[in-house]
Amino acid sequence: MKKAISIVLGIFLLGLGIFLVYEYVSEPKIVEGVMAKTIDEKGKPSDITNTFTPGEKIYFAAKRNRFWTNKAEVVWYKGEIKTANRFLVEEEVTVNDAKYFIAELSVPEGLEEGHYGVTIYVKGKKIMETHAEFDVKK
Repeated sequence: MKKAISIVLGIFLLGLGIFLVYEYVSEPKIVEGVMAKTIDEKGKPSDITNTFTPGEKIYFAAKRNRFWTNKAEVVWYKGEIKTANRFLVEEEVTVNDAKYFIAELSVPEGLEEGHYGVTIYVKGKKIMETHAEFDVKK
């Protein structure tokens, strides 16, 4: 009787372990994409907003969800988030000490008014991890 219980318990624990490993590996690796006007001294986004003026700095911050994900690719869009609307790709964004990927939208002449979006991908992958949308208004 004790042997049967220990075998059933062992099979249950093995199945639970396989399930938890699968969930950990298959979940998003980068989460919580937000837009911010500033980044604090610790490397976290502050002054989070979705509305900017043409001359302001625009940061996209996304939290790392997996310890082995250190590089990512950020893609900026004007209008809807679709391939035809890409206007800037920033490669090799690395994670900071606060475990955030931070990308600054750098457009020297400033942005015109409109709706924009940004996505982030694990470097080398084609599946979007998270995204954010924002507006530029005068």
